[in-house]
Amino acid sequence: MEKPILGGCLCKKIRYKAMVKPKWISVCHCRMCQRAYGTTSATFVAFDKGNLRFTKGSPTYYQSSDIAKRGFCSACGSPIIFNYQSLDAVFIGTLDDPENWKPNGCHLGIESKIPWDIIHDNLPQYRTEDDPEFIEASRLAKQGTKP
Repeated sequence: MEKPILGGCLCKKIRYKAMVKPKWISVCHCRMCQRAYGTTSATFVAFDKGNLRFTKGSPTYYQSSDIAKRGFCSACGSPIIFNYQSLDAVFIGTLDDPENWKPNGCHLGIESKIPWDIIHDNLPQYRTEDDPEFIEASRLAKQGTKP
């Protein structure tokens, strides 16, 4: 990849960089994401662990479940990152150039999708318990490996 992927929070106290293309870009419709981010769905840009680096500041984390934690800027409140043990996923709206990164993964948590929030693509759709990343994160958590 020629140029890094850059992004950060609203107040610019947190900045990050990735030097590789995302593993996937997916949309989550689960109820936990709806509540955590105050919207009908959240679009994540995911990287394998170790491919995303904070270059300025660092998020404050909330352990939202046994398998995941969510990071946000403690100064402005911007949600920044979602972590599984093997995955770092930033929110597409925190990218400096979100228009360049169209979802290519799937729709997750469709059991909680708001009926009027229409999906306008043909990406695969998974219930939370059928999502391959969720299944892997759950397996690792049962082995005692935390996010």
